[in-house]
Amino acid sequence: MIIRCALVADQSGRLRVDLPTYTMVPNANTDIRAMVDVPDTDVSPDVAAFVAAYPTLDLTTPLPVPFPANLANSWAEHLARRYDLGTAKWHPVVF
Repeated sequence: MIIRCALVADQSGRLRVDLPTYTMVPNANTDIRAMVDVPDTDVSPDVAAFVAAYPTLDLTTPLPVPFPANLANSWAEHLARRYDLGTAKWHPVVF
């Protein structure tokens, strides 16, 4: 699933998406967001529904509605269960 996500700096200062598995989609990146291809198994059903309802075609057009905090929490919990972490490690943000 192609999703526009916020970029975060890792400990070495490199920008990345806060997800365990993704592939960058070639696009004119900015310093705050990127288009990424996330495996469908890593996307919770409610996040997939939100992304399908509000598709983004570029990195500059704002979402018509903000990404809800409860969806961000749901996605983090989904990833924690999927990777058997017990606590949420990743906190992806659709942007």
